[in-house]
Amino acid sequence: MRVFVAGGSGVIGRRLVPRLVAGGHQVTATTTSAGKLGLLERLGAEGVVMDGLDAASVGEAVAAAQPEAIVHQMTALSVA
Repeated sequence: MRVFVAGGSGVIGRRLVPRLVAGGHQVTATTTSAGKLGLLERLGAEGVVMDGLDAASVGEAVAAAQPEAIVHQMTALSVA
C-alpha cells in the first residue's frame, strides 16, 4: 500500500516510518527541512519537503505521492 506520512521526520513519524516499510508498504514521508531528507531515506521512505500549514504545499505533496492512505503525525514535539 502507498502510505503518506505527514510528519515523517518528527518524534512519532521516525518511529512509524520504519514499521510501515518493514510491513511492506511504500512510504512517502514529509519534513519541513531539506536537511532531514537523508534521515527519511535512511528510514526507507521517499522524503518530501512540505509546509503542513500551507494548503497548496500539502495538496502538491499528496497529489505527487498518490497515496492510498494518509497518516497525520505532525507535532511540535522535539526529538531528544
